[in-house]
Amino acid sequence: MGGGSIGKRGDIQYEPWYKWGVLFLYIEMLIAIGVSIYSLYMAFTGRGGFPGKH
Repeated sequence: MGGGSIGKRGDIQYEPWYKWGVLFLYIEMLIAIGVSIYSLYMAFTGRGGFPGKH
């Protein structure tokens, strides 16, 4: 009954690009969080609005 290996890395071999893929995903997450914060700032300060409506 070999249970799951959740949380155990063991002797897993990753491809050489794996660390760069993970780094890219973290950078992408930071950009998405930044865009969300900027969007909320624009919305709550009244600087945002419907495109084309100045």
